[in-house]
Amino acid sequence: MKLSLLAASTSLLLAAGCTTNDAGPAVPVDPAVIYAQMCARCHGIDGHGDPQLKQTMPTLRDFSDPELRSRKNDDIEQVIMAGKNQMPGFGASLSLPKIQALTGHVRRLGGK
Repeated sequence: MKLSLLAASTSLLLAAGCTTNDAGPAVPVDPAVIYAQMCARCHGIDGHGDPQLKQTMPTLRDFSDPELRSRKNDDIEQVIMAGKNQMPGFGASLSLPKIQALTGHVRRLGGK
């Protein structure tokens, strides 16, 4: 009985177009929101780094640093994905398009 209910439920879901691989509707990426949620705590809302955290984390990046500004987008994307030093990686929680959008946002913050 349980097996036939499971089969019937699965058939109904598949017939309705509900699969586990359904990506859902496309949603625009807002890199400023992602940055505020995931990055600003350490890097500061303006991208210059939290002054108190800089005292305990000397590798904390200021996005206006000329060395960082000379890096390729691929390099910045790799750091966001995998992390570096004390920064955690976000590759498991952010898609590549979101990471690319976030990279552009970081560059804009560093250019101010």
